[in-house]
Amino acid sequence: MTEIVPENFEITGKPDNYRVEDSYLNMKGKRLDPLKTEEVKLILRPKVQGTFPLKPKILYLDENGKYKSHEPELINITVKELGIKGWLKGER
Repeated sequence: MTEIVPENFEITGKPDNYRVEDSYLNMKGKRLDPLKTEEVKLILRPKVQGTFPLKPKILYLDENGKYKSHEPELINITVKELGIKGWLKGER
C-alpha cells in the first residue's frame, strides 16, 4: 500500500508483521487466495488541525504475475481541538 499516511500525520501503531517504509506499507509478499481479504489497522496521530484526504493505493500482482493497482474511495479525516470551548483557557 502506498500513500498510507496523510500529510501532517505520523504512524503510532501498525501490525508487527509488516514494515512502514517512507509513505508505504510493505506487506512482505503477503499472498491472498482469490476472493480473500486482509484487514490492516494503522494508528495515526495528527500533528495539526484541519481536514486531510486519505486515499491509499494498493499495489499487487494478479494471478498471472502482472502488476495491478487499486485506489479505494477517498476519505477525508477531520482533526479538531478536543475540549469544551473556553475550558482549556480557564474561562467561565
